[in-house]
Amino acid sequence: MRERDEGKPLSARRALDDDSLRLEDDAEPLTTQSLATLREGYSWVRELESRHPGWKLHPVEGFEFALPKKKVVQSRICLISLAGVYSKGQKPFNTSPGLVPPHLRSMRFRGRGDWSMREIPMDCAASDLAIAHAHYDHSDADEDINCVFPLARLRELELEELIGSCAEAHYSMMGYAPDVAPILKTTAHDIIPRLRKQEVDAVVVSGGCELSHQTGALVQRSIEAAGIPTVSVSTCPDITYRLLVPRAVALRFPLGNPFGAPMDAPMQARILKDALLLLDSVQTPGEVVALPYEWIKL
Repeated sequence: MRERDEGKPLSARRALDDDSLRLEDDAEPLTTQSLATLREGYSWVRELESRHPGWKLHPVEGFEFALPKKKVVQSRICLISLAGVYSKGQKPFNTSPGLVPPHLRSMRFRGRGDWSMREIPMDCAASDLAIAHAHYDHSDADEDINCVFPLARLRELELEELIGSCAEAHYSMMGYAPDVAPILKTTAHDIIPRLRKQEVDAVVVSGGCELSHQTGALVQRSIEAAGIPTVSVSTCPDITYRLLVPRAVALRFPLGNPFGAPMDAPMQARILKDALLLLDSVQTPGEVVALPYEWIKL
């Protein structure tokens, strides 16, 4: 993977023209992701609508927005992943279909998902983390969890004094949620009180599968509505844009690689820092910044 147009300013949020969005013919869930999905203008919304007839992106109205009370260099930062990360001492997320309700079966959903939450302690070693998820290829993250849950990179930013501190605990969900109401209830009842108890100043949200980008955006909006600033890292830009997130960075990277390729610590750190910088710079809601990095896995 290499950086493209290094030194140029990051491109600001721009409207995505639905007429220009392209949809591939394959409507089956992605196990091996096509490179066509990385092209500018590819529509993950249309992909989901084609694969699940009758499904529509969750409706939202207006922006939720909270201005940070501290600069990033003074802030306590927490990670929230929607990629199915769990500690090996915890119960894995449920990846079996279970009893799928009729309204989801009619839309060709093969599972209900799992809307439970896992708390990941800051001192957890990378070797103690694993992923339970059946809806995206997480082989890269199995090799290096920082592709999708950059706990080590966040720790390094604290040591470099680029952030104030790391939260003592971070949070993970599976994100594959055809029905979003239960996972939003989990966010409101479980995660937000824990963020407040830790006195978290800002949250970085990221996803795994395409459907988790809808879940992640709604979780982000929910946390922001509680007065805690957030920023997301998205590999499904059209979903993130249309759900009116407060602020986000977007990359044309594969699902499961929001922070880059395995063992590429410099790129993982750069993407995390780019996301955190938005907390200082964005003064009005709705900024979705396309980062100038190109996916080339060596």
